[in-house]
Amino acid sequence: MFVYDFPLSPKARTYLKFEDIFHRIEECKGLNSNAETMSLLRGLIDYIDLIDGSGAIKIDIGKDLDKLTQKLKQWQDYPEADQTLLSELLKQISASHQALDTFTRQRTVLQNDPIIESIKPRFLTPAGVNCFDTPLFTFWSRLPPEEKRETVTAWLHELDSIRIPVTCILNLWRLCSDYQTRIAVNGFMQETSEQCELIEIKYPEHVRGYPVVSGFQSNINVRFLPYTKGAPVGDITFELAYVRGG
Repeated sequence: MFVYDFPLSPKARTYLKFEDIFHRIEECKGLNSNAETMSLLRGLIDYIDLIDGSGAIKIDIGKDLDKLTQKLKQWQDYPEADQTLLSELLKQISASHQALDTFTRQRTVLQNDPIIESIKPRFLTPAGVNCFDTPLFTFWSRLPPEEKRETVTAWLHELDSIRIPVTCILNLWRLCSDYQTRIAVNGFMQETSEQCELIEIKYPEHVRGYPVVSGFQSNINVRFLPYTKGAPVGDITFELAYVRGG
């Protein structure tokens, strides 16, 4: 199944961008090739830029963790609730709060690292990363793998202050959401729902098309466009989840 997320709030858009960055970095942290190294650095720079552009990120994350805590504690009052699972989820939220408390924009490893500082502006220039424009990075990239991974470990440790809580929030949001079957007639579906943070779409891999979503808060339009221009779309059965947050 293909899975497609679409944010319906600015906060959810930011969270999903963080999630994409963290997935990319996780896949590349082994530094098994020059391509992985460049992709990891691009992810780190995207993280820095996203942090700089999200002034209230720490406040928003803290509020969402508090909302989830309240919801889980309410569920603990139900006799049929899985108390073991709820206890584990509350521990995850507590750990997320602790990680978030370490977040700061000042005097950070990433922002003060000479390798990142030297390479960051070069991504804006075509073929800007090369031996004569980025000699420090070129030297670092030729160091033994173990030494480079030590540097990367220090970089990635700083991401935990946002990675841990954002991952926790998105996982719990999705855990609290249910998928329902929908049919896009001739590739199109429109409906109104309660306000939510984002929607998630699952559809079979045999469908030779992709969803394009438009909407805000409660008004949703889903249109499947053919991968091959001009190809017929037909009716498409898919699964839709409204992720409502805390």
